[in-house]
Amino acid sequence: MTVKLRPQRNNVGEKMELKDYLRVIRQRWIAIVAAALIGLALAAGFTLLQTPEYQSRSELFVSVKGGSSPTDVIQGNTFAEKRVTSYVSLATSPRVLQAVADELKLTGGMNQLVGKVAATTPAQTVLIDITATDPNPDQAARIANSTARQLITAVNNVEDVTIVRLSVFEEAAPSTSPSSPRVPLNLAIGLALGLLAGIGFAVTRELFDTRLRSQADVERIVSAGILGTFSIDSSLEKAPLVTQHDKFNHRAESFRQLRTHLHFTNLSGGAQTVVVSSSIPGEGKTSTAVNLAIMLAESGAKVLLVDADLRRPRVAKYLGLEGSVGLSGVISHSVALEEAIQSWGPGGELKVLTSGRSAPNPSELLGSPTMEKLVSRFESEYEVIIIDAPPLLPVTDPAVLGSMASGVLLVVSADGRTHRGELQQAVSDLEAVNARLLGLVVNRVERTRGSYDYYDYRPETVEAGRRGKDKAPRSRRR
Repeated sequence: MTVKLRPQRNNVGEKMELKDYLRVIRQRWIAIVAAALIGLALAAGFTLLQTPEYQSRSELFVSVKGGSSPTDVIQGNTFAEKRVTSYVSLATSPRVLQAVADELKLTGGMNQLVGKVAATTPAQTVLIDITATDPNPDQAARIANSTARQLITAVNNVEDVTIVRLSVFEEAAPSTSPSSPRVPLNLAIGLALGLLAGIGFAVTRELFDTRLRSQADVERIVSAGILGTFSIDSSLEKAPLVTQHDKFNHRAESFRQLRTHLHFTNLSGGAQTVVVSSSIPGEGKTSTAVNLAIMLAESGAKVLLVDADLRRPRVAKYLGLEGSVGLSGVISHSVALEEAIQSWGPGGELKVLTSGRSAPNPSELLGSPTMEKLVSRFESEYEVIIIDAPPLLPVTDPAVLGSMASGVLLVVSADGRTHRGELQQAVSDLEAVNARLLGLVVNRVERTRGSYDYYDYRPETVEAGRRGKDKAPRSRRR
């Protein structure tokens, strides 16, 4: 059977949907919030370092002497509007600014006023607004009023005062609050920019991140079916066996589902030899192999669990069995198979062949004709053989065993420790030896409220028993 890898595209070119953005925000919300707070802190620091500036505004009115007829009035207004544009330019001319500097006796002269004085005119009016900015509110008012006076003087020198007249409509007064910095606006901008930077960082990291962090990430790599999924459970480090927990909890039910799905992969019928492996160490292959074997034995099947990880054996430790006599001794003919097999469970229904003593040449032992004959013998005496093999990438042992067995069950950890390329390489290694990939087990999936294993579905008698234990006995008053 040829294992199919899904066509891979460069993550950078993939289009993300709304649900992908929401997932990224949910997964990386700490980084996003941190970036937003940094942006807010920078904006606050920038605001504190700025010198407060005050603005004062004086307003001039331009009037034109006209006739008494309506035509004369219209022409006068049009003339005044045209003149206002010129007067706005004159307000910030060097001649006017120099006169203001002289009047106020500014030590910096005209240059001290550059950028501090602005003149504007509201559309379709004959008004001129002169705005002055300065750290001193009183000085800002003085500059605005002086500029207004000097502009009137300059216009009177070049215009016929009998026709055009500028007058101060409103004098500038010192402002009580600074015009800059604008604290709320600066903080809002800083927060928004920090938030955008955080989201941008999170999305960019997601696009360039090659780690497998969800079941969907695994499904995008391999087209093989997912036979089982197991959520993150911190209690497994101390109690990895399903028999150490409530037999109706979500993890036990997940292994029963895996047992059922595995049964449907046995298309040819008869005995089935399943090699359990992973891409790299630490993905949970041994606990999967042990618990799957326990569940298979629980169903009444004749099951043999074999620890073929001769480099880092764990089965004996998990089950509390003797590990010095086992597979390595049987292959090297130093011990008989019947003497090496141990029983486990209340009725000894599960048969276990541990790894045995460490050997200097594990790859040669597992790839030998003797091992191949052993697998054939296992299949003649048992219905299901579960072989816990080493990870695929560090050594070739599991690929060799996979070619001898009915197929390989590949355990993939979805907590970010495994990379896309590692899973792809593991599947390619199986393809190279024509090993059949029965399916995937996705381990350490983040449990959400929407997932099925979030809910408990146990027999009513058990549930009633649990409720009874939770209720404290009440004393009756006499």
